[in-house]
This record gives sequence, structure tokens and C-alpha cells, in this order.
Amino acid sequence: MALLETEVHSSPAERALVLGIRLFRLAGSLLLAFFLIESMGSLGELQLRNPLSELKFASQMTDRIPLAFLGIVFLLCHPRFIRKKPEATILIILSHLPAFLAALYLLLIPLAMNASANLFRNASFGLTNQVEEQVKKVRAVLDTTLNLPPDQQQSMVDRYNQANPKKQPVDLSGFLKTLRDEVRASEERLEGERKSVLQAQKNNLYGAQFSQALKCLLGAGCLVLLWRSVGWVRRAGQSALGGELAAARHRRG
Repeated sequence: MALLETEVHSSPAERALVLGIRLFRLAGSLLLAFFLIESMGSLGELQLRNPLSELKFASQMTDRIPLAFLGIVFLLCHPRFIRKKPEATILIILSHLPAFLAALYLLLIPLAMNASANLFRNASFGLTNQVEEQVKKVRAVLDTTLNLPPDQQQSMVDRYNQANPKKQPVDLSGFLKTLRDEVRASEERLEGERKSVLQAQKNNLYGAQFSQALKCLLGAGCLVLLWRSVGWVRRAGQSALGGELAAARHRRG
């Protein structure tokens, strides 16, 4: 089954199979090279304790799961007995790559979740500060009015009545009550807008991370299965293939 390369391939079917296997290995090498080059580039751009950088890194690595998986599958899709030591060493290292990547993708889940929490915390802090500044400006109008001399306050009342001829005229106490109500309404409106914006950001941020976590779990599971499937490359697997080859030659002899 797995020993086609150790014999002379005389039939067209065998030669076609060997050619197909070589093409698969070439494609796998290319895919894996692209994965490693792009991953190293992303790792070089990673800034720890920077939530945006951490989320970008996690997203990029998650999107490359199929690239790594297919690259390793194409490289190690055909079990065979390896006679050359350098090739055996390289393939043994590659056979452990799926397990390493599975662990990496599992670690990406808490990294991305923690980055999302920090990013949301920073956004909440910044937005809260903006709202507080706007509230201070609204309150400043009321405070300034209350600190005016009585004659200036009355002048404001007169101007208010003149500007709103269709409304019932108000006295000073009514004017101050209206002003307090408007300030309170503005504060409630600003606080409502802050909560609405933060809730939308939270839903979008954690929704995206939940989807990414599912991809990481699925990718890690597939990589573990792949690691188990390519056990033929490792020493125990090669010993089994060697025994199979010896038994096949003994039967032919």
C-alpha cells in the first residue's frame, strides 16, 4: 500500500499515482510556506497589551487554519517508509506541527477574549468621559444662571417669554424649574445614548469573538485528528511500515 516509491514503477497506473503524490507534496509545501511566512509577519506586528493588535493577530491566525491544515495534509497524505535520515527528521518535525498549532489556537481563545474585554473597557472609559464632559457643559448653563444677580435672572426670564410668545409666560421660579427639567432631560438622554452605544459595541465585539472561538475550537480539533493520522511518520509508525515492507518482501521471496 505505502511502499510504491521503494520499487520500480512499471505500470502507467503506478507512475500516475507517484506523480500525483509528488504534486500533492509540492502543493503542500507551497501552502505551508505561505502559512509560515504570513504567520511570522503577523507575529512581528503583534504588540502585547495592545487590544487592537492582539485581536488583529488572533483574527489573522484563525483565518489561516485551513492553509496550515491543507498544507500538512498534502505533504503527509501518503504513508511510506522513509530511508533518508534528513527527510525523516524534517517530516517528523512536520508531524508534530499539528499538535503545536492546536495548542496555539486553543491559547488564542483566552487571548482574544481578554483583548476584547480590555478594548471594551477602554471604549467604555472613553465614552463615559465624553458624556461626563457634555453633562458638565449642560449643568454649567444652570449653575451660571443660578449664580447671576436677581435682576439678570429676571432679564433672562423676560427674554425667554419674548422668545416664546405662544407659550404661557413664566415667572423666575417657573423659568428655573423649566431649566432644571431641561438639564435633567439632557443628562438622561446623554446617558441613554452612552448605554446604547456601549451595548451595540459589546454585542458586535463579543459576537465576533464567539464566532472566532468556535473556529479555533474546530480548527484545533481537526489538527489533533491530523496529528494522530500522521503517526506513520514518527518512529513507531516507521517501524510498523518497515515491518510491513519486510513481510511483503518475504512473501514475494
